[in-house]
Amino acid sequence: MGLNVAAIQNLLELYGLGYFKKANNVLEIGSQELHLNVNVLEELFAGAGLKSELASKYPYVNNYPEKPRTPAKFFYETLGFKEYKSIDINGNFGAIPHDLNKPFKDTSLYNKFDVVTDFGSCEHVFNISECYRTMHNLTKPGGYIIIHQCIFKGNGYFNFDEGFFEGLAVANNYNIIYNSYVVQFENKTSGGEYEFHIPRNRELFDVLDYSKLQALNIYGILKKTKDEDFKIPYQGRLMNKMYNITGGFNRAYLKDSMGSVYVPSSTLKIENAPLRSIIKALIKKIKLILRIRFSK
Repeated sequence: MGLNVAAIQNLLELYGLGYFKKANNVLEIGSQELHLNVNVLEELFAGAGLKSELASKYPYVNNYPEKPRTPAKFFYETLGFKEYKSIDINGNFGAIPHDLNKPFKDTSLYNKFDVVTDFGSCEHVFNISECYRTMHNLTKPGGYIIIHQCIFKGNGYFNFDEGFFEGLAVANNYNIIYNSYVVQFENKTSGGEYEFHIPRNRELFDVLDYSKLQALNIYGILKKTKDEDFKIPYQGRLMNKMYNITGGFNRAYLKDSMGSVYVPSSTLKIENAPLRSIIKALIKKIKLILRIRFSK
């Protein structure tokens, strides 16, 4: 398990955009390590405005692809994180030893972490819903859940698709901050896997040469918005039925062109709308009218 080129590129981009400005701690599912060599890492640092020589100070940074490799902790410290933790049954790199098939019961860590990641770990846990429940519980409201998982040619129990991310987002009121596919080719460079992000558009699948792919992955960043219990997603109309959601969902895009959030559909008729929803809509409308009037 490790952070490849595509993951590090995205984390550096988030850093540059200021997403981690107020972030102090990170927790990773799996005892993660860096899967690229020092030359590539220095190049990525330089492109992100960081001192490239910082990478050369990491332990084992010249070893890749051989072992031992650099623990991911050192990379997050470069990004300004003060505290790093991970959970893994193997306990490597100081990880909290825990079987992710089972509930994580240390409530002192609930709602604590600014960033919680799954870089190719949860697909190895057979009770996968418990794994994502743990991630939800550990992420603080306003924090980010980062998931990098396989669609094609994976090595775990599960492959993923866009419906997985959207189901998690709808059921748990997450905002989707970023999403993409990650193409990874069989031929490796001297510095690591040859991979890159592409837009999350299924039409692009028709132009890929699958015989040359090492893997096709999906990547997403979800923002936890509320301190609520984790909800298991249901597909289609069952989501509405199980969670008393009327009218379905529409995708509403945020200011960030890559971001989106799921909101109740406008097909809901007023006579079927809950009184609370009507009052909230009226208050919002009144505020808008007052804002326009007083701005003149």
